[in-house]
Amino acid sequence: MEWGAILTFAWIETGPFSAAMALYATGLNAWNQLQFEKPGEDEPGDISSFSCILHDDDIDHVRPFFSYTQVHARNGRVRLAGMVPKDHDKLRTANEIAYATFAETSNGVVVVQDGIQTFHQHPSIRHLLSNSPALSALTLPKITQLVAHDTGFAALSATHQVYTWGDERYPPCLGREPTDKRDLADLPTGPITKLAAGGYLLAALTRGNDLYCWGDAGRSRFLPGLADTPHPVVIGADKDVADVAVGEAHMLALTTDGEVYVIGDNSNGQLGVGGVAAS
Repeated sequence: MEWGAILTFAWIETGPFSAAMALYATGLNAWNQLQFEKPGEDEPGDISSFSCILHDDDIDHVRPFFSYTQVHARNGRVRLAGMVPKDHDKLRTANEIAYATFAETSNGVVVVQDGIQTFHQHPSIRHLLSNSPALSALTLPKITQLVAHDTGFAALSATHQVYTWGDERYPPCLGREPTDKRDLADLPTGPITKLAAGGYLLAALTRGNDLYCWGDAGRSRFLPGLADTPHPVVIGADKDVADVAVGEAHMLALTTDGEVYVIGDNSNGQLGVGGVAAS
């Protein structure tokens, strides 16, 4: 699963007599970011339940942004829906590597990867494009995933270390004391294998298929028991978790037996549960 601020994606394999994969989505559609066919003449409306928005032979991953969506195929082809902000388009044209790796907080702070281990932080894409010096640079080894939330960033390495940094006025989002090292230790059920982040909440999956979350409880009230260090989150009857997605104020978890659990704001249909404002 993947997430945008207020939308959610999932893709599945289909049968042998049609395109091999189908992309389903739900949530905000104000810029036709969920419309891969030619948009109609009517004003676009949000999608309130998971609906198929694309069939493709070879979906590799989805990269959602607030106003547009990219679907990447394994052969390098990219499908696009929605409205691309001018600064994003300029970055893609000027520096494809930076565009492919950048992460952006809700207030526009960006981090881009330069080479294999160095991450440069800029106050905005415009600052990056001006060739101005980065505000800071971090050397992090063998990073496989970089995620952003409202106040900062988290990165996962090939050796399962998690590094967090950002606005230290919001220490709960760091998952550690601001004076500690930037990396988080292994969790009780094994090393971390995936990160997800959004709003003021971060989530981590472990090799043991357990879900841990941390963040600012005052700003992420939809998740009971949230604390400023990683704490386990029980899904259903203590089910194993295969995947997790976090949006601005909602979260979805996919269990190993194929069930999807949702919680949080549903004002734009991002939970895929029609008829309710929150769940």
